[in-house]
Amino acid sequence: MTRVLVYVGVLIAIMAATEARPKSAEPKCKSGPVDLVFIIDGSRSVRPHEFETMRKFMIDIIHELDIGLDSTRVGVVQYSSQVQNVFSLKAFSKPAQMVKAINEIIPLAQGTMTGLAIRYTMNVAFSAEEGARPNVPHVAVIVTDGRPQDRVAEVAAAARESGIEIYAIGVARADMTSLRAMASPPFEDHVFLVESFDLIHQFGLQFQDKLCVKDLCLESDHGCEHICESSPGSYHCLCLPGYTLNEDGKTCTPIDLCAEGKHDCEQICIASPGSFTCDCDTGYTLNDDKRTCTMIDYCSFGNDSCEHECVSVLKGFHCICNDGYSLNDDKKTCTMIDYCSFGNDSCEHECVSVLKGFHCICNDGYSLNDDKKTCTMIDYCSFGNDSCEHECVSVLKGFHCICNDGYSLNDDKKTCTMIDYCSFGNDSCEHECVSVLKGFHCHCNDGYSLNDDLKTCSMIDYCSFGNDSCEHECVSVLKGFNCRCKDGYTLNDDKKTCTMIDYCSFGNHSCDHHCVGVLNGFYCRCNEGYTLQEDGKTCQSDNLCNTVEHGCEHQCVSTPGSYHCICPEGHVLQDDGKTCGTCRSSNIDLVLLIDGSKSVRPQNFELVKQFVNQVVDQLDVSPKGTRVGLVQYSSRVRTEFPLSMYQTKEEIKKAVMNVEYMEKGTMTGLALKHMVENSFTEADGARPAEKNIPRVGLVFTDGRSQDDIQEWAKKAKEAGITMYAVGVGKAVEDELREIASDPVEKHFFYTADFTAISQIAENLKLNVCAAESQGEIEVKDPCACESLVEFQQVTMSSLDQLNQKLSAMTKRLEVLENQLLTRK
Repeated sequence: MTRVLVYVGVLIAIMAATEARPKSAEPKCKSGPVDLVFIIDGSRSVRPHEFETMRKFMIDIIHELDIGLDSTRVGVVQYSSQVQNVFSLKAFSKPAQMVKAINEIIPLAQGTMTGLAIRYTMNVAFSAEEGARPNVPHVAVIVTDGRPQDRVAEVAAAARESGIEIYAIGVARADMTSLRAMASPPFEDHVFLVESFDLIHQFGLQFQDKLCVKDLCLESDHGCEHICESSPGSYHCLCLPGYTLNEDGKTCTPIDLCAEGKHDCEQICIASPGSFTCDCDTGYTLNDDKRTCTMIDYCSFGNDSCEHECVSVLKGFHCICNDGYSLNDDKKTCTMIDYCSFGNDSCEHECVSVLKGFHCICNDGYSLNDDKKTCTMIDYCSFGNDSCEHECVSVLKGFHCICNDGYSLNDDKKTCTMIDYCSFGNDSCEHECVSVLKGFHCHCNDGYSLNDDLKTCSMIDYCSFGNDSCEHECVSVLKGFNCRCKDGYTLNDDKKTCTMIDYCSFGNHSCDHHCVGVLNGFYCRCNEGYTLQEDGKTCQSDNLCNTVEHGCEHQCVSTPGSYHCICPEGHVLQDDGKTCGTCRSSNIDLVLLIDGSKSVRPQNFELVKQFVNQVVDQLDVSPKGTRVGLVQYSSRVRTEFPLSMYQTKEEIKKAVMNVEYMEKGTMTGLALKHMVENSFTEADGARPAEKNIPRVGLVFTDGRSQDDIQEWAKKAKEAGITMYAVGVGKAVEDELREIASDPVEKHFFYTADFTAISQIAENLKLNVCAAESQGEIEVKDPCACESLVEFQQVTMSSLDQLNQKLSAMTKRLEVLENQLLTRK
């Protein structure tokens, strides 16, 4: 730390010295290796002439340093609201290069993010990739004129903890508390505060005494025998490689590594100052590793004349023979050993000597056994080439064939034939005799089975097996059976099952609707809603709704000679007299504003259009009922179709699906203004205010508006427009609530996913069918004449239907009763 402090003091004092006295031709102060990074404030509060002073401050210090990749390295970082790496520690090795780069700095002129600059210096500027060196002091000099706009205490502490020594120089408006939070202790050596940039050099005066370090090796009689090395205020002696410093601290003595046992020679060590070489004993040679020794191989000289193998020994060689051989008297040639001559071979027939041993052989007609000594006569039958059909019998040097019991040997002396006992004429079989080994048995023709006497035969009764699967009756025949049906049935194509004869299929039943076959006869039946007449053939309709295409959406009610349509409770029959509406009494003017900005994306815009059509499906669209208009907006607003353009759901839904995606910004406020000023005008199809038709606006968006929505959201509600807000994805809840009418909970909807907007459309239902409708509504007086007539007609129709069904059931029972009596 003391070394770094002195070094940085030297840097800071250089400027004071430069300003305080004229330039001299004296050599530069010798500075040790240091990595120095200037962190300069480039915020907008630093005026141009002040920035020039700071630029000159850095250049003057660089001119006084011993710059080089092996001495002092310099880097510069500028900061404001962001950090700029002007040049790194590894970028330049010459002062001129650094000065040129400093003169080209352009002030960033933004905020004062000092903490961000310190973090960058710690993580990047002092990294090995940017040229920072290990075991070299890391020094940062921060020059700033203002209070940091971010936190510096934690990051400065982390930088100091990583080994960076920080000097904080504050100018004019700089905050002393912040300077102390950044600088290394002690603060009196690392924190400086001046009134202006013009005075930035003055703080270096206190370091003038530390400008240069005296080199005692050059300026004193050090007395070192070999090498003198300076240190601040002192020096010490060193020796050349291979020597060691004596106790007097000045003279040197050669190091004998051999005597100290600090070598790895295998045999002989030869010493030199601080080193050694290895050598070998007589009869050995030094290996390539210059440490170990190998015995000299005399066999490699090629003059040994050994027949088999040469073996080197110390200072010579001798010959040896391969296994199974013995060395001759000349000590060079070899002869194979005769193991049979030892008399211990124990061969049954004959012994034969071979290399490294012997083996036994047998006489002709014999083979050597597994013990490799005894012999056995050869079994020629075992070779598999005897071609005997039954059995082979080996004899010396050959074989002959024999047959199994019940067989006789053929003339070829190899094959066998079974003896035919049926040919003897004493079998007495009724049908057929079959010879078998050592005898015979009787066999019956197909369709017959052998009797217990094993000679005579009887026809097989296949029906008795119980697997005939005949539905009615089984009839046995030769080699099988066939099925037969009872009276009134006919055999099916599967020849097993039976089907009752369909008398209706004969075409002479004359039934008006359906003919129903029964056993040995038939009867007539009418379609549902019809009644069979007394003639048992013709049918009369019970309900006209069942015989015509009435087109009723919910329910058709028959009346004598006619019918009419009715709707379920809570629904109203429409003007076409067939369909039912959910909100016929709720006529509104509805304008939908859909977000066509870029963030929606094409695939999601298709879901938005489906959402619109899902809302339209819930409405009673007609010229006098509900009218619908559509507006798309992004960076601009486009009316896709006004309220007056389409008069049916089908037209609206088709137009919606043809809308093209705009894909730009999100100007929701502009869209609300367009809706208030244009969409709800009579020119665009809105009905006059005196008609008291509710006006409803629905805004669909997926993000924050790029303009103000408050003014026109308020004006829309003041104009009497009921506003609904539907948001998805990144839509802002506060904006949606600003758009929605009170109570907000009933007019505001949100989902995080476009795929869920169909559920919003289902839940939305605009809440206008009953609660918000104030327009022209047709309300029927239940006591009016036409209402009483309608109620009476419905009631009488229902009673008439019940009577008709009761009458039809009675007639069907009578017909069935007559049919049952006929069968009996």
